[in-house]
Amino acid sequence: MLHLDQEKRYLVALPFKKRGKSSLKISDFIFALSLDMKWGPPEKVRALLMEAEKEGLVRIDGDVVHSREDIEIPVGFKPTPVESIFERAVRMISSKTGMSRKEIIAMINERQDSLQRLVELDAVALLVARELEIDVADMAREAYQSLISSRDAA
Repeated sequence: MLHLDQEKRYLVALPFKKRGKSSLKISDFIFALSLDMKWGPPEKVRALLMEAEKEGLVRIDGDVVHSREDIEIPVGFKPTPVESIFERAVRMISSKTGMSRKEIIAMINERQDSLQRLVELDAVALLVARELEIDVADMAREAYQSLISSRDAA
């Protein structure tokens, strides 16, 4: 298993390698990891990019991100996908209650409609889990941190 820091270095280098460039528009970097490589949602990629900049792995200049290192990515490297809070909440609800994924998603959608769609789907999934008396404190903290970091990145 790869060390987390090494995987992060490979992950950050991947869009540059795939495009054969040392600079990319931020939107292209995010698109590459989020949609092309299906690593995680755009907000997670943006948070990874901000973290990579703080650690000196990349330099951001306006709307362009520049690679700071020429990293050799091992053949066959596949990034470990990030599972969304929504997906983890659905899986947790299913494992604790025995409900089907379809039932859970219907319940979450119904609850989101009752909140006039003013609340993010991740938060609604956690709310439904709490209503079913499932402890989601750790995921709630993670969702809060994600919300704060995406707000700061905007």
